[in-house]
This record gives sequence, structure tokens and C-alpha cells, in this order.
Amino acid sequence: MSSDSFSTNQTYFQFEWPAEITGLERSALTAKGDLQRTLGAYFSEPISVQRIWETPASGPVASTSPETPVTQTRRVNLMCEGHVACVCISTIKMSAPETAHLFLEEKFAIGQTFRRMGKPAAFQLISAGVEPSLAVGQENLWRTYTLKTDGFECEIKEVFPDRKMFASPQSAECWMHHPATADKGRVPDKTPKAAMMTLAY
Repeated sequence: MSSDSFSTNQTYFQFEWPAEITGLERSALTAKGDLQRTLGAYFSEPISVQRIWETPASGPVASTSPETPVTQTRRVNLMCEGHVACVCISTIKMSAPETAHLFLEEKFAIGQTFRRMGKPAAFQLISAGVEPSLAVGQENLWRTYTLKTDGFECEIKEVFPDRKMFASPQSAECWMHHPATADKGRVPDKTPKAAMMTLAY
């Protein structure tokens, strides 16, 4: 797990990084609830949220409390120029009516919910790594982490389906403008909802 410390004039993020993960990749993997903004700055393009599935889609917002929280599991894709930049599979626990209203009724995404609440998220990086992709010649970059604040807690796994996007600015341009193929960026879905399903974009 990660540790994040600071003093009057110094800050330090500590994590046992796998040797193959680059500095640029570490920057993306330490985004604290603002990955959409981070990717938008990196690609210099809008990043949109594409909802794939969510269960349940709604809940008893008015009666949400620490004693009766509402929990949702969902998958979204972060899209850039028609390509899937990141697959995000999350379990979100809401224990306040205000957060449940923003997330379930107004349909704010996770990062936007934290921004709308005006509360910084406590970030904990649990694990990160590189794994072979089901698409030939590609590797997946992934991380698992938590984001927490009063009334809103998230456990998230994110998969970047082609780590070549982080090789260099030129590679990012090539990735954005290369035509998508049928098997580009496929990763196994290891969620309880569909343990045997393959995520294909």
C-alpha cells in the first residue's frame, strides 16, 4: 500500500513500484480522483465518461445513512477521441443523502462528485502492475486503489488497455489517431458480476 507524507516544505509519495513501470505511468497511477482531468491534460483532448453497466442503478436516496448505506458496482470507460483510454470498475458506498443524490440522481461521475462536494478524497494506492493484453502486441497497465471522504467511499480497479499511450507524447498522438480494431484493448473482467465475460472495446 502507498503512504503519503509531507512536511513544511517537502512531500513524498511512497509505494513499492514494479520495476517496469515508468515515471510517466506513475504519474497517471497516482491520480487522486482526478484521472479524467489528468488524462485530458496529457492528451490535450476532452475525456468523456461512457457508462457500460451499473447495479443497482438507483437506491433509497432520502434514507441513506451510515446505518443504511447504498452500494453500487459499476463499470465505465474513459474515452478519448473514440478510443478507450481506461476501464474503471468500481464499488461505491454512499452513507449520506447528499452524496447519494449527486451520484445516483444527478449522475455525477466519481471525480466530479468529489469536486461538487468540495471535499478532498483520501487516496490509498493498493496495487499496480503490467500484464499481457488479450490484444496481440499490447500490454495492460492497471491499478487498484481507494478514495474516501465523509459519506462517499470508492474501491476502484482501473485498466489502461494499451500502455503504449504513455511511452511518449508522440506515442500518445499515434494511439489517439490510430484506427480502432475489434480486439484493441481487451482485458478479462474479474468482477463478481461477470467473472467469465471479456471486456472488448
